Amino acid sequence: MKYDELLRAKIAQNADEDYRKFHAGVVPGIEIKGVRVPVLRQIAKEFSVYDDFLEQITLDNYEAICVACYYIGNTTKAVKLLQKRLALVLPLINNWAICDTFVSSLKILKTERRDEFYSFVINYLRSENDFTVRFAIVCLLSYYITEDRVDEIVKRVVKLQGRSYYIDMAIAWLVSVAFVKCKAIILPLLQAQTLTAFVQNKSISKICDSYRVSVADKTFVKQYRIKN
Repeated sequence: MKYDELLRAKIAQNADEDYRKFHAGVVPGIEIKGVRVPVLRQIAKEFSVYDDFLEQITLDNYEAICVACYYIGNTTKAVKLLQKRLALVLPLINNWAICDTFVSSLKILKTERRDEFYSFVINYLRSENDFTVRFAIVCLLSYYITEDRVDEIVKRVVKLQGRSYYIDMAIAWLVSVAFVKCKAIILPLLQAQTLTAFVQNKSISKICDSYRVSVADKTFVKQYRIKN
């Protein structure tokens, strides 16, 4: 296809065998060439001048999918176009690494346009694909945790507990971010201990790992860990 040869050459030129071996152990189940994320972001930036890039590449390995995702993040400025492009790449995402770095690259969600996309993010929570659900949860914790939305968001995501390890980890991450931003709303949830033991304890661990939480609050929330 039109840009395949150039993209494959750039990936091959920047591949690091030691990094490939390490990353393959962390992210199994997909072919990995061994190119680091900052380099992949730069490659995506170079291709961002081409409007037809996504339609002219083969997404058959980790690096190519990453570049496509970062390209989407760099170039998508309309919500309808974002939906269309997500329909292309979300079914291909089968690991946390692409999922989470993709979310962080979505420039459109760093603007007021994020409000237009909120209902679509909520809809992705209904997906049968675990990593599409994780994508939605990471979008929510990254861009939508505010006092007026946090209660609704938490109620929706906790219903997904127990579905998969990567979803549960994302839920715990979201609860920890919500605690930082809206402690008065989230603390009663932890005190009630109605989350699963895994999500409850991971949430508290992530809260305790945060540099934005005081030592006193970290000590306080530890008492609400659930003993297995």
